[in-house]
Amino acid sequence: MIRSGWVGKSRRLWWVVLATAVLVGGVGGGSIWLWQHSRQSEPKPFVVTADYPRLYWLKMEPGKEMLVSDPLVTVPKNDPTAALRQAINLILSAPPPAMTTAIPPGTRLLALELKDGAVYVNLSREFTGGGGSYSVIYRVAQVIYTASSLNPEAPIYLQIEGQPAPPIAGEGLVIDYPTTRRQFAQEAGLPLL
Repeated sequence: MIRSGWVGKSRRLWWVVLATAVLVGGVGGGSIWLWQHSRQSEPKPFVVTADYPRLYWLKMEPGKEMLVSDPLVTVPKNDPTAALRQAINLILSAPPPAMTTAIPPGTRLLALELKDGAVYVNLSREFTGGGGSYSVIYRVAQVIYTASSLNPEAPIYLQIEGQPAPPIAGEGLVIDYPTTRRQFAQEAGLPLL
């Protein structure tokens, strides 16, 4: 009978230890999961570092092409999304005198969003049509430089019809997804403006 008492007490002790372990593991694991997921759900704000967006155009001079920019000062100051939408729509239209564009006619802006500190630019499929490799590099540069003109360090997600932009034909240049102005300039061999 003495042995039976110890067996009963050890079983109760074992159940208490097991229940405590389950409770501690459940509460601790749940707390860690909640902490990690609450940190991930906080959206990163888009940081504006310039007063106004800039429009990037292509200027042709004998023997060289170069990107040049014009400020866009007639934009909503307190709405960076609207300001960048206006800037992108302008570079998709006719260029000013003495400038040209590498962006194919008929290219449309399907969407532009600022989220999680990045710029998402979604263009129509016309953007990928025609032109040689330099034309393609400069058209992508026009969009990336204009889209990052409020914050040159911002990641840019360039999309065509909702999908990541394809590799640039003929040059083997793959656009990182996302990319930054600095990354693209280095990979394409362009100046960092």
